[in-house]
Amino acid sequence: MPLLILSPIYLRLERGHRLRLWLAALIAFLLVVELATLSRSGALGLVVGALVLLYPYRRLLFSRLALLPLGLVAIPVLYELYHRRHFFSVVIHSRLSHGTGASTHLDVYKFIPQILHQHPFFGLGFNNFSVYYEFVTGKTNWGPHSYYVALLVEGGLVGTALFLGFLGYVLYRIGVAHRIGRALAAVGNPLATRVRPLAWGMTAALLGSMAANAFYLTLSFFYFFVFCAIALATPIVFGRAVSSS
Repeated sequence: MPLLILSPIYLRLERGHRLRLWLAALIAFLLVVELATLSRSGALGLVVGALVLLYPYRRLLFSRLALLPLGLVAIPVLYELYHRRHFFSVVIHSRLSHGTGASTHLDVYKFIPQILHQHPFFGLGFNNFSVYYEFVTGKTNWGPHSYYVALLVEGGLVGTALFLGFLGYVLYRIGVAHRIGRALAAVGNPLATRVRPLAWGMTAALLGSMAANAFYLTLSFFYFFVFCAIALATPIVFGRAVSSS
């Protein structure tokens, strides 16, 4: 999320801005951390978010500003790839092969029809997935490996509908932030160069996280609700600038 939110803000900073180099270094550091996790779900979310940002910022894709953090990332990554060739070859092969890890993320979707048939409205209850399937897996902490599987299995149709409604409301409020940014740009308010990139960054971050959680379990973490609070507050804070313009 920080990568996708900060990138459009960085790309729209004015020439000579004191934060330009610092943001480039921070984005490069965050990208190195993301790559170091070797997470396929994290990479999926990053790719989806990058595709969202590609629409408004496609003209800056090969600019010197965009290539600076990528160059800072390439140096340590290429160094590590060269000195640990065998390790990365084994890891990349295991990540790309459809083995036990990949099949686990896909097989959990098979639980959904069975549970919805038995408990369609409210599911098994929050955090009961591992308890219910302990006799099958032999583990007490075996998670569903997908937030949407957890949502349907533990929350049923009612819980899923409520959460999707909440996500829709967050997206709607981010859409309001987009409209505020366009309104500020129309009257020549310099705040538009902050509001519009922030709105695009939050859009990319939310859609990227939603994509990653098809094989991930992070939408229930505290960070996500902090993000939602910021997304909901953004149109309130910058909406005042429109009324005063």
